[in-house]
Amino acid sequence: MEFGFYADTHGLHYLEGQDHRMHDVPAQQMRTVEVAQLGERLGYHSIWFADHLCMPIASTSKHKANVTGKRAYQSHHDMLDAAVTMGAVAAQTSRLKLASSVLIAPFRGPLNDARQFATIDVLSGGRLILGVGGGWQREEYDAIQLPYEKRGEITEECIEIYKRAWMDDVVEFHGRYYDFANLSMDPKPLQKPHPPIFFGSVVPAGVRRAARHCDGLYTMFVDAVTVAEPDRYSDLQEQTRRELKEFGREPHDFAMLATVTIHVTGPDDPLAQRADRTVCTGTAGQVLSDLERFAEAGYSHIVCCFEIPSHQMDEYQEQVERFGRDVLPAARAMEPKGGWNANF
Repeated sequence: MEFGFYADTHGLHYLEGQDHRMHDVPAQQMRTVEVAQLGERLGYHSIWFADHLCMPIASTSKHKANVTGKRAYQSHHDMLDAAVTMGAVAAQTSRLKLASSVLIAPFRGPLNDARQFATIDVLSGGRLILGVGGGWQREEYDAIQLPYEKRGEITEECIEIYKRAWMDDVVEFHGRYYDFANLSMDPKPLQKPHPPIFFGSVVPAGVRRAARHCDGLYTMFVDAVTVAEPDRYSDLQEQTRRELKEFGREPHDFAMLATVTIHVTGPDDPLAQRADRTVCTGTAGQVLSDLERFAEAGYSHIVCCFEIPSHQMDEYQEQVERFGRDVLPAARAMEPKGGWNANF
């Protein structure tokens, strides 16, 4: 297995009951480049950057991981742009892969995104991973006057445009939302035929889009996963196999990824002693035991969404280091099941 981790560019993750929440961190206190360099030294595979365009002061949109409907972000929330920050990290690292988690495709226009992320791949020496999705916050779509109900269809066209812009000598596309011809976009990304594209979704419609257009499915376990075992999406994996077969593709060419809440403690910590301990929290041994179950469930890549109950940057950096030191070496030796692609 391989392991990435979330950057601090949208604040710090914590659990409130069963809900996923993000605590605001002032941009001047973020340590994105410093922690990326630490992650590279420790042997992490990748660093992942969240994406939002803006934040509504009031919101009724429900995050997919929040059972209560409580909003995940604060009404005023410092958020650094993913593509810009990835460029800064690329300049200060040499091996760590740079991933979006996930790029909300319709927000900025597909040709603009194709240009920005091709640039990241070139400047990083071929280290880009593009996580992409349609988003969940209606108010952002309202702000830029795009139809929220059509976000899946728009995202599907965007992905096809990324691939054409990155692969074709003459770029053209004729769809419902985008229509153009006789364009060039150079330089192309260094990775061939194009950087890996993973679709972020936990619903059947997203699975079909992933199987048809992308290189993998990126699922989410960032709630309190005491009731969400690692096989939570086994039905989606079975659907993925059926969809791939329909499109003439094989599972060994398609990846299964998951972002998971993780918090490593000592043996005396009450978190490690709870009977209802949240999956992938507790001692290094407990976390390793849970990660074995993710490997059994078919996941070859885990993105660590470190839980930071203190809301402090020191604890975030300590968790990156502690997992990297006490869990990562043994976890990387685990062999994922299911025959999915594990190499990217």
